[in-house]
Amino acid sequence: MSNLQALRGDVAARCRDLAAQGMAVAGAGNVSVRSEDTILITRAGMRFETATAEDITVVSHAGDVLVGSRPSSETGLHLGIYERSAGQAVVHTHGRSSVAVGLVCDQMPLVHYNLLRLGGRIPTIPYFLFGSDELAEAVGAAVAGGFGTVLMRNHGAVSSAGSLAEAVEHACLIEWVCDVYLAARSIGTPAVLTDDDLDAVAEQSRRLSYGS
Repeated sequence: MSNLQALRGDVAARCRDLAAQGMAVAGAGNVSVRSEDTILITRAGMRFETATAEDITVVSHAGDVLVGSRPSSETGLHLGIYERSAGQAVVHTHGRSSVAVGLVCDQMPLVHYNLLRLGGRIPTIPYFLFGSDELAEAVGAAVAGGFGTVLMRNHGAVSSAGSLAEAVEHACLIEWVCDVYLAARSIGTPAVLTDDDLDAVAEQSRRLSYGS
């Protein structure tokens, strides 16, 4: 099996994992990974829960299809992130909690220090039509500004990272943090951290070599 075909299979497997975690309801969302001078991205209309290697389309950085079927309608969004960052993978989901938080918060409240793994502050960009150049531009500008994860109003969330595994983990983590925030809001006013608190967490992590 070629390296390209193996990578297509890996993307498909990650899609099935996301579906198993409830992150891809009704076929919503898309996943991509950078591979040398090409991008592998889920095809249009793909169902995550049944994804196979043949459901992963290979496109050029200009968006031209090289292998496979018509790519996701959000291909422009993914390409814009790769153009403006060193990200190696992108995961876009329509998780229930991240959609809900994006409806009411202009920025994800700092309710847990694990947000530091997502870059700390997470903005909500205004609503733009899915698959539009305007949406791709807004998300690309946020990523260029240093935000690895972004909420999209009336839409969902998108995470970019240095590997496919990390991007999937970040997509699940933002959904978890949104779950926590909504649960806390249902019983009271959540306590929030400050930027100084996050700086202290970062320093503690460095001091303890956390995660190494």
